[in-house]
Amino acid sequence: MSIEYQKPSAFAFPLTPKDYAPAPLPYLEEWDKLWEAWDLVTTNMIPAKSLMDRPIPLRNPLMFYLGHIPAFEDIHLTRATDGIPTEPAIYHQFFERGIDPDVDNPTKCHDHSVLPEAWPALEDILGYREKVKKRITALYSDPKAISNRTVMRALWIGFEHEGGKYPPCIPVLNLSRLALHIETFLYMTLQSPHVLPPPGPAPDFGEMAKKAFSERVENQWFKIPKQTFTIGFDDPESDDGPNRFFAWDNEREPYSTTVPEFEAQARPVCNEEYAKYLFITGKGTVPATWIKSPNTSITTSDNQTINQSTVENDDYAFKQFIECQAIKTVYGAVPLVLALDWPLMASNHEVEGYAKWAKARVPSLHEVRSIHEYAEKEKRKRSSYCKENSAKLQPDSERIFADLTGCNAGLQHFHPVPVTQNGNRVSGLGDMGGAWEWTSSFFAPQPNFKPMDIYPGYSGTSGTHEFAPFNS
Repeated sequence: MSIEYQKPSAFAFPLTPKDYAPAPLPYLEEWDKLWEAWDLVTTNMIPAKSLMDRPIPLRNPLMFYLGHIPAFEDIHLTRATDGIPTEPAIYHQFFERGIDPDVDNPTKCHDHSVLPEAWPALEDILGYREKVKKRITALYSDPKAISNRTVMRALWIGFEHEGGKYPPCIPVLNLSRLALHIETFLYMTLQSPHVLPPPGPAPDFGEMAKKAFSERVENQWFKIPKQTFTIGFDDPESDDGPNRFFAWDNEREPYSTTVPEFEAQARPVCNEEYAKYLFITGKGTVPATWIKSPNTSITTSDNQTINQSTVENDDYAFKQFIECQAIKTVYGAVPLVLALDWPLMASNHEVEGYAKWAKARVPSLHEVRSIHEYAEKEKRKRSSYCKENSAKLQPDSERIFADLTGCNAGLQHFHPVPVTQNGNRVSGLGDMGGAWEWTSSFFAPQPNFKPMDIYPGYSGTSGTHEFAPFNS
């Protein structure tokens, strides 16, 4: 089922490379649209009184991110211009870096900012943000500044960090281009009982579910052939050469890899398939994005109790099980029966448990990249989808970035969309219905890795988290 029958949200970003990545340096109009989206999710979709909440206990309060975004941008602009910090300069210490501890052992955590004993008032943080926005805007009026590659890189890194451009179609490693912290904030507020929907009418989830059910296709297995391809692209941190696109440290220094033949299912696991796993096995907790009705014993906390049916194929009992579950959205809880065709959104441990039960496994990073390569080739066979990828960076954004037309990305929708209609073709980059795609590989330096001069600490916490390539 195409999501085109749904009208995109008023805050939707463009999905074609020529529109979302027209030039290496984001246009000022792109900043304006990004700021509008950021203000929406941080000041309109969560009440001010809830900003000191920690919907995810292992992360900072929501308020931190309102200071983190402008402080991060100001830190890099100050370094790039050899200038002075925007006042209050102490915000650089408060908000430079958040926390992202090891889930299994929260005492393990990278270096991070020490939070203030007394938090600045919301009005003060928002005022600081406005001053940083003016600093950014002023640079666009200075031809010398915006022709300086160091300043351009600082602007670019701030734009992408807040929630900028989309993923390259040349395989790279960090594919969170659409929404770094816009998405961080959204998935945190999704766990809050105080989250509010964006302006406009709520989607017709019932009609969406009926259409999805009528268009279901069996989730087939496909043989992904042995493939050799290049990951990453060139981006030397210098002013030499053409006005080329920028890359994060784990996206550059291209290297070749060969992935042996393997098999993969066409589309991601859907909610109904995971619900069957929970129902039949009677073990494990539901994902954090699910909630339960009061009359069921299934848990969402450390208490791992779930009603287990004594009859594995008891359709009536399974129906009752489904009716006791719902999915958290910014529009409120959507009954699971209306979200059965949505992609599963779960933790790495949860998806590994499902994969083992299904006698399968979570693919490695390179295997996921091989799936994407295969999907792109198949798409080109079906249409004149895009030009042949190039392993080397070229000024043409359409040779670097992925065409996400038809994908649930870029705030097209503030909820997942069905994926079960895609069981007869291999799903590619961005084709996960709004979900991210887990891999079994840990985030670690790749061949020829070199830290960014402008931000050497970006990949400094490698080896503690699994890769989750962009697909949202």
